[in-house]
Amino acid sequence: MKTVKIAITAVAGVMAACIPANADTLPADTLAVVNDAHTVVVTKSPTSNVITVIGQGDDESFYYSYSSEREDSLADTVSKDEWGLSLPFLREYQRKKSEVTWAAHTQLGICMPVDGPRGLDQSIDIAMGKIVGLNYTPWSKGPTFSFGAGIFAQKFALHGGQMFGRDGKSLVMVDLPEGARDTHMRLFNFGFEMPFTVTQNIYDDFGISAGVVMKFNTYTTASNKYTLDNRSYEQSFKGLQQRILTYDIFAGIGWEDFGLYCRYSPVAMFKSGNGPQFDVISFGINLGF
Repeated sequence: MKTVKIAITAVAGVMAACIPANADTLPADTLAVVNDAHTVVVTKSPTSNVITVIGQGDDESFYYSYSSEREDSLADTVSKDEWGLSLPFLREYQRKKSEVTWAAHTQLGICMPVDGPRGLDQSIDIAMGKIVGLNYTPWSKGPTFSFGAGIFAQKFALHGGQMFGRDGKSLVMVDLPEGARDTHMRLFNFGFEMPFTVTQNIYDDFGISAGVVMKFNTYTTASNKYTLDNRSYEQSFKGLQQRILTYDIFAGIGWEDFGLYCRYSPVAMFKSGNGPQFDVISFGINLGF
């Protein structure tokens, strides 16, 4: 077998990735000369290159090994050790640090009154929380902080032989006239909202999200429709004394742009004395997670 000078020359090619760009101006150093080598093995790993010589001439037990650390592995190590959330089951995502989103956080579901008056039932919950929003992801494997501005609408049904009425400025619930049928009583609330959320990818495109949604209740009405003695009656109550500012606690899970959400409103829509007192739980599907 030819001398290991040839092997060392081959190794020099393997080591090229580890030598600075201006290496052709530097003098070469001979590390070892092995004549009549039996076996030369060059191994490349993510962190180093290793040359191993086994056997020389009549000496079967001869062994020589040289290891050189790869410079590209050092750069990779530095990038992975940067400050940020690093969990073993999270993969490296190539995400922009900040981006503007449109028509996100769209929700369609059911809203249910909690600890409310008798007869007040669940109905529809609709929102587009981030007509325009801003996402900020400080680390590649870390959470995404987001806020936006959008609109929402909620509707509650009233059953149990009751309808809405007014007592001064206060919205109250009273009994329906005896014999009323085809009843349709609704409490409607519309406004603007500003969601502040934190979203973390767990595996692949699966993630969890939580946050607070500030709600500006700008338009709240109640209405009655029923038939009595073959005559139809309709009533509408506007100018109600709802709270202008309330908030929801938000949580959700999702895969890519589809998810499930749950929201809890711990603040009553009306102050005591201005209308019925109840909290709200809403849940459903979330698009643009």
